[in-house]
Amino acid sequence: MSRRVLLLSNGFGGATMAAYCWLRDRGIETAFQPATDGAAMVDAAARYGPDLIFAPTLTAKVPEELFGRVAINHPGRMGDRGASSIDWGRFRRETFGGTTLLLAADGWDTGDIVHTTTFRYPDGPATKSWIYAHLNRAAMIRGLEHLVGAHTPRPLDYGHADVLGTWNDVLRQGDCAVDWALPAEEIVWRAAARDGAPGVTAELAGRQVRIFDVHPAGPTRFDPGRVVGWMLDGAIRVAAGPADGDGTRGSVWVGFVKETGFKQPATWWLRDAVEHLPAQQGNPVSYRPVTTRRLGPVAVVTAAAYNGAWSTRFCRTVAATVTAAARRPEIEVVVLRGGGAVPFGNGVNLNHIYAAPDGVEQEARRNIRAINDVATAMFQARRDGVSVIALLDGDAGAGGAFLSLCADVVVAVPGRTFNYHYTGMGGLSGSEFHTLTLPPRLADEARRAALLHECLPFSAEQAQRQGLVDYLAPEGLAASDLTDWIHEFAVNYRHPAKQLDHQRWRPLPTEAELAATQQRELRRIDQDFASPAFQSALSNFVLKRPGKPPVAATEFKGTY
Repeated sequence: MSRRVLLLSNGFGGATMAAYCWLRDRGIETAFQPATDGAAMVDAAARYGPDLIFAPTLTAKVPEELFGRVAINHPGRMGDRGASSIDWGRFRRETFGGTTLLLAADGWDTGDIVHTTTFRYPDGPATKSWIYAHLNRAAMIRGLEHLVGAHTPRPLDYGHADVLGTWNDVLRQGDCAVDWALPAEEIVWRAAARDGAPGVTAELAGRQVRIFDVHPAGPTRFDPGRVVGWMLDGAIRVAAGPADGDGTRGSVWVGFVKETGFKQPATWWLRDAVEHLPAQQGNPVSYRPVTTRRLGPVAVVTAAAYNGAWSTRFCRTVAATVTAAARRPEIEVVVLRGGGAVPFGNGVNLNHIYAAPDGVEQEARRNIRAINDVATAMFQARRDGVSVIALLDGDAGAGGAFLSLCADVVVAVPGRTFNYHYTGMGGLSGSEFHTLTLPPRLADEARRAALLHECLPFSAEQAQRQGLVDYLAPEGLAASDLTDWIHEFAVNYRHPAKQLDHQRWRPLPTEAELAATQQRELRRIDQDFASPAFQSALSNFVLKRPGKPPVAATEFKGTY
């Protein structure tokens, strides 16, 4: 088995962090280096001298010196080649997708195959980002298990009947652009096939833009392409498709728009584009990122923020929803989850902060206080005798990860990665009461310092070993199955026979402790928001400028 693995990748992102965690969880010394170009790859291979080189995400061509040495994670079935395999698979509504680990060779994706996995695509319009973060990531990990052990690569030969993939040219915007005359269902599907990047082009208010986070919105009588509704700081509703016999046609909610530079809430973009909003404010019934499902004594609050970014208004909605659920007399447990289609949460919404009309500092301060309001609602529910369970059913980072620690108990879905740190965003110190909730879970001061400052990810399993997660959900559960399981878990958690479990949990902070903690944390982070370091890091993040990886990730590290 390989004992030292070098990860070469575009960046230290989701797939790379998942591979990093999986390897370190198994005691395999692992380090990361950005694969900016061929020279950087050759230099890294020479400096690190690894037993194995793995590329979880790679767009640069591997140089000849490393042919046969670098194993590449390619999101496609055996024989699928080219950078748009998922895009085409979803656009063509293919039944199956897959992931193939192959060795670098002269042609694009022509190298010998180490491992391949085929999976069924979801029947509905799941987003490209969800497919990549869930189905492809899980398949990559299965392939990585083969890669680090004994394996015999297989040449790619289209003469074999089981090679069902094909070459895929780059899917260009002209191939999948949205025409508002298309049926609403088709528009939703096309947008999902390219969400979160690069989006699909459409014309709105006479401008060419890219649209994201698109959902069905129900019938309307307006012409295709007409904006017929909106929600504050959120989505706009656009008429689409042919008219039915009664004169109505479909419509869609568009959550985010990118004209130049970066994605912003569609309502904000429209306000700036036409200097006003239409008279019709949208009925949010068909588009509710925050919902509650009551199952007997359990209320499951789903807070599905696009890309896991919790804006000020979104946080206020979540806080009000948690409070309302906890006040119902029949409710004994509130479960807070992300829904599984998006990350559980990554803290404040940096795109909103960057684009805020009254400036970065003002919106940043509003946003951090709003996410603290969610934490306060969780603490208040607990104080009122209602148990609160955080279900980490997606990746989580920064404020989203620390928000979970405000619950009585944290349950995580295997395969997700968590980043319990803030400082990588221009030295932010963070809030969400983490200086109060973290020490009881991670008592050793040196380990807490490493967690907050090394900026390294944890797998769900490692988070449980460190005491940041209390339980792991069964592997393989998702969607309604996971909802049914967490309901069973919640009811069982409240059972009197489980009091031994309750004795293990951290004590509930007093109101005075919460007030003092919030005052201290906010005083410091307000100063952080005003710093040039944060404002520079914010701009780099929103505008997708490449940043430096955590220094600790570039050093060989084995078992945590």
